[in-house]
Amino acid sequence: MKHLFAIDIGGTFTKFALVTSHADIVLKEEVPTPVSVEEFSVHVDQVLGRWQRDHHIEGIAISSPGSVTDAGFVLGHSAVNFIHVVNLRALFHERYGLPVTMENDANCAALAEQWSGAGAGCDTFACIVCGTGIGGGIVINGRLHKGANLHGGEFGYSLMEGHETWSERGSSFALTKRLKDEPPHGAAWTGSRVFEEAEKGHAAAEKSLNQFFHTMAVGIFNLQYMLDPEKILVGGGITRQPSFLQRLQTELDHVMTAKPIAKVKPTVEVCTHLDQAQLIGAAYVWRKTYGKEDVHV
Repeated sequence: MKHLFAIDIGGTFTKFALVTSHADIVLKEEVPTPVSVEEFSVHVDQVLGRWQRDHHIEGIAISSPGSVTDAGFVLGHSAVNFIHVVNLRALFHERYGLPVTMENDANCAALAEQWSGAGAGCDTFACIVCGTGIGGGIVINGRLHKGANLHGGEFGYSLMEGHETWSERGSSFALTKRLKDEPPHGAAWTGSRVFEEAEKGHAAAEKSLNQFFHTMAVGIFNLQYMLDPEKILVGGGITRQPSFLQRLQTELDHVMTAKPIAKVKPTVEVCTHLDQAQLIGAAYVWRKTYGKEDVHV
């Protein structure tokens, strides 16, 4: 069986995976995200070389932060500086003699859901990725919408309150940042700890959660009436919380009640692939580019 070597470059960790044409991940490793292309290349050399001994790897599929051009240049800003100064697509093609593709990580998440997740069968949907910021992808008439400046789906830039953006008010990072001076966790708050403490009656944790869900509900409401998609999917580690979808639906009901003129309630679902979406979506981009006949749903 042929496989793809998929790479998901994150702000904190970089993941490597071996992905089949059926979107199955058969091997996976992760390392702290390197600070230089030289260090990054050493990791790729080691993992790819080891996996090539036992598997036929036909290409490399990269998921990256930033605005990624078809040629492999990464525009804009991200937490990973070296990806903006070197063309990884060209570098790895020359280094390993394999066809390489590269796509924005949030776009990869949306495509993974279209391939074999909650977006399968939908012509038009939006995918929100909630993490350090708010990213996303838009699929219209079955095709990824990148926009004139490669900023299609950059929902995090949306102004939600005054000059605060959706990322600044409603990301997982914002949820915990508001509690950095609060006991019992101080600077060590995580998304799961906020949910846990709120359930115990921690007033500040509950207040931060309420702001998080209200911002998310308003953002989803706005997306519904700007795009009118069949579904709006939400991904990111915070969606693993058991009460996540119920709390979001409850807040969305409040928003809808406040605007009775709006009769279309968004259909909201949690992404299927969770933290593997970027790897699977990167593989989908490669299959669509170099091996359409191998894409199985």
